[in-house]
Amino acid sequence: MKKNILFIAGLFSVLLFTSCAKDPANPGYAQYMFMNAAPDVVAGLDFYVGDLKQNILPIAFGSNTIYNSTTPGTKSIRVTIAGQQTVFAANNYSVTDQRDQPARYTLLAVNKLQNAELVWIQDNLTTPAANKAHLRIIHASADAPTVNAFVGTATTALYPAAIAFKGATSFVALDATLLGTSYSIQIRNATTNAVIRTQPMTAVSGKIYTIIVRGSVTPSPWAPANTVSTTLVANN
Repeated sequence: MKKNILFIAGLFSVLLFTSCAKDPANPGYAQYMFMNAAPDVVAGLDFYVGDLKQNILPIAFGSNTIYNSTTPGTKSIRVTIAGQQTVFAANNYSVTDQRDQPARYTLLAVNKLQNAELVWIQDNLTTPAANKAHLRIIHASADAPTVNAFVGTATTALYPAAIAFKGATSFVALDATLLGTSYSIQIRNATTNAVIRTQPMTAVSGKIYTIIVRGSVTPSPWAPANTVSTTLVANN
């Protein structure tokens, strides 16, 4: 009996070694999230990496996907009008390899159809310190003014510089608890200080968030509801 156990253990070790020896090198991976901030595409958008469609249902204006995974390298990104082959915008992007922690990116479809474009932003999802959450702002409204963000009626902005169209701030820390701390984040015109939008949020300790400013000051006649607003995205 003892010999049988030793034989089986030895055979398992040989098989394990052989299996590991044949494993290809880990190519690494990255993750990306897609956000539809195109204010005049009523049908929604479809999102492709190469020839592979990434969504099942059309991605509506103001909506985003979860993070999807891909291997590193140059990726051909194509965004089309949902259910059609009409290309909204397309570009190639380089995806880096971080084996210990995947590189993460946010891809946004922005602007109206006649000026359609994509914005590619790398996400820093470093874990917040204890009793903190992280927040950043992405400006994805082509005709909205430069903005900044404030906690409620505070007079000091959360970020040192104003945010222009296609700009993204770094993440800043907010006090947070495990049950969540409530905030009202005011997005204001950086020149006049007028409030453009107030985004409520509950900051949970350890979580990371993005507020995306999207929509249009002068929406297209066929999409009159898509005025300037915000979307709160949970990044983890």
